[in-house]
Amino acid sequence: MNAGQYIQWHDLFVIIDDGVLPAAEYKSIEAVMREQASRFPRGIVDLCILPPETRPPSDEVKQVVKDVLVRMEPYLSCLAYVVEGTGFKGVAARASLVGMKLFAQRSYPIYVETSLRDLLPKVVPHLVGDGQSTPDVKTIMNLISSARMAQMARMPSRPMSDLTK
Repeated sequence: MNAGQYIQWHDLFVIIDDGVLPAAEYKSIEAVMREQASRFPRGIVDLCILPPETRPPSDEVKQVVKDVLVRMEPYLSCLAYVVEGTGFKGVAARASLVGMKLFAQRSYPIYVETSLRDLLPKVVPHLVGDGQSTPDVKTIMNLISSARMAQMARMPSRPMSDLTK
């Protein structure tokens, strides 16, 4: 999966964000999230993956993301980040996100980890689902890994197909 692409699976929304998406792109992402959340009264989990090459977003993008999160608050059951980068950039990204977690008063929990394996056990309890899915760590890891590998093989245009169908 490339930056800006996403996976929708029941009440899970996964997006890859490398910090270079233009601010205007978030409007369509928010619309997709709202549509998905309309099917899940208890909210959706928003899982954002920051790949190793992630750059700090512009101030404009930071404000847009903050505004989206404020507007989406009633529709989120959880917000989760995987920061895949290492070194100083990875530490800085994690510190910024942990700061948001500590200082932003949200009605949903915020998780920040360095791997899906560490993050998913925290996220799975927030996946209420639609009664047709059995959310578990292995299923979700396979779903995300398969989508990322398929993307690398074929490079489709945005968005990734809705995997709930």
